[in-house]
Amino acid sequence: MKRAVFLHIESILRGYPRMNDYIKQRLNNKYYSLDDDKAVSVLIEQQMVVKNCLVNSTEEDQQLIDSLYFHHDPNKTIDGVAMDLNISRSALFYKRNKFMEAIKRGLGW
Repeated sequence: MKRAVFLHIESILRGYPRMNDYIKQRLNNKYYSLDDDKAVSVLIEQQMVVKNCLVNSTEEDQQLIDSLYFHHDPNKTIDGVAMDLNISRSALFYKRNKFMEAIKRGLGW
């Protein structure tokens, strides 16, 4: 996967817990425009793809994504997250990349 695509998917995952608030904020803007409508539809599509990928993944994968992106401790490294989840570093990378590929396919990239 290209680095730019990987980083963009990471930014989507980091923003996922706050997407509902951001969508409501955009919709409640009194200067709502066509550009806002496009942005909201893209956010809703991204939110649905992430939600579907989370539903279709295992409990261990959900915990991994949650600790890496949704409730990320900035002082914890990849090794620390792997140790907390009792998996190897290579297994963490494999599961993360597999989840990222599922999101990439879901977005049609």
